[in-house]
Amino acid sequence: MKLGVIGGAGLLGSTSAYLAGMKGYLDEIKLVDIKENLAKCHVMDMGQAFAAFSKTKVSYAEYKDLGDCDIILISASIPERKVSDRMEYLRDNMKIVKPICEQIKANCKEAVIINATNPVDIFNYIIWKILGWDRKKILGFNGNDTYRLKWATAETTGKEFNKIDGFCVGEHGNNKINLYEQMTYDGKALVLSDADKKAIEDVTANFFAEFQALDSGRTSGWTSSINIEELIEAVATNSGKKIECSSVLLGEYGYEDVSFGIPVSVGKEGIISYELPELTTEQKYKLNEISKTMKETLNKIDF
Repeated sequence: MKLGVIGGAGLLGSTSAYLAGMKGYLDEIKLVDIKENLAKCHVMDMGQAFAAFSKTKVSYAEYKDLGDCDIILISASIPERKVSDRMEYLRDNMKIVKPICEQIKANCKEAVIINATNPVDIFNYIIWKILGWDRKKILGFNGNDTYRLKWATAETTGKEFNKIDGFCVGEHGNNKINLYEQMTYDGKALVLSDADKKAIEDVTANFFAEFQALDSGRTSGWTSSINIEELIEAVATNSGKKIECSSVLLGEYGYEDVSFGIPVSVGKEGIISYELPELTTEQKYKLNEISKTMKETLNKIDF
């Protein structure tokens, strides 16, 4: 099983590659980036690091070398800058994503695509449209929303992170929906007070604004990479693990021609099954509104 990382010199791409390589379930990782020398430095450094822990090979690559890759991670993006919402990256990242898709289409077999370029949900749909591949092989990375929901719940309640289970749905970022009513702790229903929910909501809703206010020029590379690697592993090992992903929907749950985050079971061919839990009336209303807004945005884009 081989992984190609487009944007492999960046924090997100290189960290995801490193985490996957250290676990040893991949045969090879190929890093592609316009910052050729930095990508080659990562290759040299990772190759030494892997030696003691993993048989995974790592190499610098060009698009023409990605033809045998089973998984392709797209993490390329314009440099981080201070924005109020991830949607502000749309116009500039479109100039990056469209050429990448054309290169993938020209050089690659129908691999599983993991997209981490913001705005993730919009680009997940666009990538599917441009490539024309099986939609179940196009996975948008939304997993850090769910991860942060669990983290905020643990911080707020004092409960153990690894015993908390639950998901977010909807648009990656500020418009996600935390599914409080469906959360569990140690396999049992997790009952949260209104005060708990407000505290969790405040933490998760304000995270991006607080991060951006620091104006560091840095993305959340480590947290996000942990979750991207989880997705890579699920595909590479055909695990069937349930993970939140932006998924192109064509009638599932009544949503048509749109992509947003829902829990899905993931294996070697991408999405095995859609696993959206039963939603409350309020949750359904919010998700319907998100779907409408995203479709309106997509209708304004020329791709």
